[in-house]
Amino acid sequence: MKNILNGPGNSLQQEVILTWPGKNPVLETYGAGKDSQQNERDQFYTRKIFTNFKSYTIKGTEKTNAFNSCDNFIIKGDNLIILHSIRDLFINKVKLVYIDPPYNTGKNAFNYKDAFDHAAWLTFMHSRLAIARELLTDDGSLWINIDDRESHYLKVMGDEIFGRENFVINFIWQKKYSPANDAKWFSDTHDHILVFAKDKQLFKPSLLPRSEAMNQRYANPDNDPRGPWKAGGFSVKTYSKDYDYPIQTPSGKIVNPPKGSCWQTSKENYEKKLADNRIWFGIKGSSKPQIKQFLSEVQQGVVAKSIWTYDEVGHNQVSRSEILKLFGDFVFATPKPEKLLKRIIDLSTKEGELVLDFFLGSGTTAAVAHKMNRRYIGIDEMDYIQEVAVARLQKVIEGEQGGVSAGMNWKGGGNFTYMELACQNGNHVNFSDAGNKDCLVSPEDILLNEKFYSLHF
Repeated sequence: MKNILNGPGNSLQQEVILTWPGKNPVLETYGAGKDSQQNERDQFYTRKIFTNFKSYTIKGTEKTNAFNSCDNFIIKGDNLIILHSIRDLFINKVKLVYIDPPYNTGKNAFNYKDAFDHAAWLTFMHSRLAIARELLTDDGSLWINIDDRESHYLKVMGDEIFGRENFVINFIWQKKYSPANDAKWFSDTHDHILVFAKDKQLFKPSLLPRSEAMNQRYANPDNDPRGPWKAGGFSVKTYSKDYDYPIQTPSGKIVNPPKGSCWQTSKENYEKKLADNRIWFGIKGSSKPQIKQFLSEVQQGVVAKSIWTYDEVGHNQVSRSEILKLFGDFVFATPKPEKLLKRIIDLSTKEGELVLDFFLGSGTTAAVAHKMNRRYIGIDEMDYIQEVAVARLQKVIEGEQGGVSAGMNWKGGGNFTYMELACQNGNHVNFSDAGNKDCLVSPEDILLNEKFYSLHF
C-alpha cells in the first residue's frame, strides 16, 4: 500500500498496488525464463509481418490479398505481440474483451503451459491486460474467467490497471453439476468471472430477457383491457401518518393498514388509482387492497444476478459434449459452454460490435459471437488453431446446430479472415531476409497501413 496525493487539494489517498519480483519485464507467452525477457522485448522493435491470409465464406476457402478492418479475424501467433501489432487499427474499438487464460494450475495440459512460476504468471497477465484496456471502447468491458488459485491476485491487478472504481462485479459460475467426492479438501464447483469496465460510469450492461415462467405469473381475472397483471402489496412498513387512513372495500368492509404500517400513497392518490381500476380487492371484493401491476408496464428484461447456475448457462460436461459433437474424440481440456458466452456477449454488446478473445482455445467465443452477429478477433498461438478454432468456425458458417444454434435459429453464413504472425517460437522472420519470399506478404501487397506491421513505443 502506498500514499498518493489526490486532486487539486492534495488530499491524501491510500492506493493498493500489487507488486512482485520481475513485474516490469515482458515475458514470452509460454517461456518465462530470464533469457527470454530480452528476446521478446527486442521483438517489439522489429517490423511485424502477417502472412498466410485466407478468406473463409459459405463458398469455401481462398487465399486473399484484400484486407478490411471491419472483417472478423482469427490470428495465429504470440498474443502479446499481436495485440501490440493491431493496436493502431483497433484502439478504442473493442466493446468486449473476454478471456479464459491459463489458470496456472500447476499442470501443462493440452499442449499449453499452465504451470508458471507465480510471479511469471502475474507478469504474463499484467502485460496483456494493459494493452487490452487500450483496445476497449470508453464504454467497453473486460471479462476474465478464472478459478480460486489466481482470482484474488487478478482482481487486485485489474484494480491497478483499470482503477478500483472501474471494477464492476465478480460473477460466480457453477461449472460442475456434481461434487468431486475424491477431493482432498473441498469440492471445487465454481469459477469466477471478473468484470472490469474501462469507464464504469459509461458502461451500461444490457438486461437479460424475461423468462416464460416470469410472465406466467401474470393473469387477467377481471378481463382488464390493459392485459395480464399481478397483484402487489399496497402497504409499506415505513410509517407516515398521512398515509394511514381507512379504506372501504367494494363489499362495504372497512380495512386499515397492518399495525405499524401505512398505505403506500396518499388518500387522494389512492382514489385516483381506484378510479383507474388499478386497485384489486379480490374476487369477492372484500380483501385488503392490492395494487395491479401490469405486464405491459414492467421492465422488459431483468438485471443479471451475480450467481449463474449450470442450468442457466451450462457446465463443463455440456461444453465438452459440444466439442465432442464437433470433433469426435478430440477433447479440449477446458472449453466453455456456448450458453455461458452467449450470456456474456448479450450483457456487454449489441449486434455489430467488436468482441476480442486473445486466448481463443477451442474457439467458443468466436463461434458464439459469429452466431450473434457480432464482429470478432480471436488470437491463439497453438498449432491446433487450424484443427479446432478455424475448423469450428467453418462449421458455424455452414450452419452447424450445436450449442446455442437452435435457440437462435442459426442457419449459417458470414465470413472470417485467417492470418498468421510471421514470427514463430520467438524467432522473427524478416521479409527481406526470407529465402522463400512467396511465403510472406508485404505491406504493399495487402494494402495495409504501415502501422499494422510496425510497433511504436
